[in-house]
Amino acid sequence: MTVIILGPASDDHATHMVRQLSQRGADVVQLDAASFPGVTTIAFDPADGRGEIGLPGGRMLDFDAVRSVYWRSYDGVGAADLPDHEQDYVAANDARSLFESVLIGLPTHWVNGWHAVQLHQTKPVQLAMVADLGVDIPRSIITNAAETLLRFAKANPRSIFKPVQGGAHTQRLTAAQLTPENLSNLKFAPVSVQEEIPGTNIRAFVAGDTVIACEIATDAVDFRDDEEQRVTPHTLSSDHEEMCRVIARTLELEWTGIDFRLAPDGRYVFLEANPSPMFIGFEALSGLPLTSALADLLLEEYDGADEHDVHPGAT
Repeated sequence: MTVIILGPASDDHATHMVRQLSQRGADVVQLDAASFPGVTTIAFDPADGRGEIGLPGGRMLDFDAVRSVYWRSYDGVGAADLPDHEQDYVAANDARSLFESVLIGLPTHWVNGWHAVQLHQTKPVQLAMVADLGVDIPRSIITNAAETLLRFAKANPRSIFKPVQGGAHTQRLTAAQLTPENLSNLKFAPVSVQEEIPGTNIRAFVAGDTVIACEIATDAVDFRDDEEQRVTPHTLSSDHEEMCRVIARTLELEWTGIDFRLAPDGRYVFLEANPSPMFIGFEALSGLPLTSALADLLLEEYDGADEHDVHPGAT
């Protein structure tokens, strides 16, 4: 049985897991979506869900020989770049449609699957689902309405803002940013604004039932902006560990990094859950066994479908 690592050779985390799983004696292959359809081939029979992937180098991998898939990164398939724009458009869509059909329908253990990734790309509903669990989230508004944003900022004078889906770091919202000129940019894109939660950054990695947490000490609004951040292990209570598992299951995440703010009053305030968290740096700084936890998850025995898996023809 084979483990697929979805991600290009330029992705350090993808190549790291190929190396680590290979050292454990696993049969592991790295699948770069950009190699399809120019080099990699796919054959898919929707009648019975069977198929095969033709890998660079000539190896053929049957769908039913795939033990698990680690979805590290997917940025689309390779571009045909045809001179006729209409043909180019059709070719790109056809290639994307077949490749993403495999991402949706390959019957295996997904870490993580299509729906979990889509939820992360629609963070407002991800926040709402976690709030429905009774977990604390920051007071938030996601909007492109200037007056609504101004009312929120007035009611929450200490606030932060960030993109709705991602792609830029969190910044503190100041009066100088609430100019008519800046607010007019809302006609191009909405923004996510939240109350700033004082306290400590906590990241809890969940790998199946395993929960491993660390504390990130920094004075930066977004710890990713601090090259001197200090990462140390953090002990969660059994109740808070179970809260992390419940969040992960609700968001259909087998593997995730959940970001919290530990407020001065002891509340763990949920910020987001990432379906493909970076972990190599956290492991190096804290000594936590994150690689081992992910490898164990990818190699564990798998009985078949559960509620996280989507199979061809499933309804």
